Amino acid sequence: MDLSRLNKNQKEAVETIYGPIMAIAGAGSGKTSVLTNRLAYMIEQGIDPFNILAVTFTNKAAKEMKERAKKLAGDDAEIATISTFHSFCGKILRIEVEHTGYLRGFEIIDEDDSLEYVKDAIKALNLDTNEYKPRVIRTII
Repeated sequence: MDLSRLNKNQKEAVETIYGPIMAIAGAGSGKTSVLTNRLAYMIEQGIDPFNILAVTFTNKAAKEMKERAKKLAGDDAEIATISTFHSFCGKILRIEVEHTGYLRGFEIIDEDDSLEYVKDAIKALNLDTNEYKPRVIRTII
């Protein structure tokens, strides 16, 4: 594996294969390159890809990491878990839902969805959304 195009810190992060790392840097600084090279390097060093987790914040970054990892490590990269934090945590919650007190069919919603649910509830109770402000009600909930 050729790591010559990485700077000293990036190379150190790639070659640190035991334990977690966190790459925090600005856009275009090489975070995805470091993480995908590290993933490939770990596989090259004999680490089972099933035991590798790479998480990022956006779907776009996760997709890019999957594509780059496959180019670097081949089909083995598909065995590794490469995901967004949101998606990965959602999977854990779905697997372990019985420990949370929630039902299996729970839904993770964003602020816009929650506001729509509150509006629907206010309307279902035949209340005026001018008097019962959805954003205020949502905040109280």
